[in-house]
Amino acid sequence: MSEEQNDQYLIYSDVFSAIQDKTKSGEFFKNSIQFFIISNEKRADINLVDDDDGDPDLCRPERIDLTLVHRNETNVSECGYQLWNGALLLCDYILTNSCRFSNKTIFELGAGIGLCSLIASRLASKVICTDHDNDLLDVVRQNIELNDAVCRKECIEIQEFDWKQFNLNEIDDRIEIVFAADVIYDDDITDALFNVLRKCFQEKFKLHSIYITVEKRINFYLDTLSVRCPAYEYFLEKLHDFQQDFPVLTFEKMNTDFNSIKQCTKIYERTNELVQKRRFCYFI
Repeated sequence: MSEEQNDQYLIYSDVFSAIQDKTKSGEFFKNSIQFFIISNEKRADINLVDDDDGDPDLCRPERIDLTLVHRNETNVSECGYQLWNGALLLCDYILTNSCRFSNKTIFELGAGIGLCSLIASRLASKVICTDHDNDLLDVVRQNIELNDAVCRKECIEIQEFDWKQFNLNEIDDRIEIVFAADVIYDDDITDALFNVLRKCFQEKFKLHSIYITVEKRINFYLDTLSVRCPAYEYFLEKLHDFQQDFPVLTFEKMNTDFNSIKQCTKIYERTNELVQKRRFCYFI
């Protein structure tokens, strides 16, 4: 199903639903969000900040306070203006696996409001934050300025990048890691995403890892009385094709439980519908 077919409908993320009511499409909000960096020795549940006797734990995790410009409700083609759970899952992974991203060059596809790039900039040597919508990239710029105390804005490069129409020279030769958070919702866009990834692996020889987070969108079909996730199913088909084209790659569906990826923010619920995949490329 194409994005254009769905664009008549309004959609909303549930990330900020507990904070304020849904509002009409196009209205911008600023909301705060907190992350707690928890070491591997600490318990995963950020609610457990007291010791067993109920006394305060003096070794508290580091707290990151951010303010994000976003929308609560949009049509499908403008869904990047909202914050989605897949981006929060990826941020959790970045913060609890910091060694994987330290001093790396990261290329984020479909960055939306830019949260993952903001978090990654605390670790990486360079983050190239991209989206196809120039107006949305202006929102990213606002979020960088609002959060300059907790991100390294000198490390963030903002770039307009259209997956469907791009020149390979637009992609930095030095990229080592690709992010794509919650961009799986439309088959045409999924086709374009894998086209970008193919070009990257064919030409960008420093690239070794891709991290994709997906929130499966479940639909109920009256004709068959069945529950399906068509966008995710199509993604898996394209992933299989991609693996056939690049047999030297290893593909991994990552465990998203609290022991594997600690939950650093309480603003979303870690559900079974959230999936993270990582790929490595070995060059011989």
